[in-house]
Amino acid sequence: MILINIRMMIPYHEIMKRTTLILDDACLKGIKDLARKEDRNLSEVVRVLIAEGLQRRKVKKHREFEIPEFSMGKPRVNLGDRNALEALMD
Repeated sequence: MILINIRMMIPYHEIMKRTTLILDDACLKGIKDLARKEDRNLSEVVRVLIAEGLQRRKVKKHREFEIPEFSMGKPRVNLGDRNALEALMD
């Protein structure tokens, strides 16, 4: 019997990491259904879904916020004349 240390054959950055995901029941059911439908294991499905989600975020660009402009017409009073403004508000 020959034992091979796979970690020594694969560069460190290419070794898959293990992690624990906490998923709600609906999410887990959706992943299991997709895995069954595509005849793949859960790890493959989750890996693809995460990769697709990350790619979508990279592609999506945020538009700059623009403040809408409205024409309010000519002022009915000289805005620099305090007395005229006060008279209009009374």
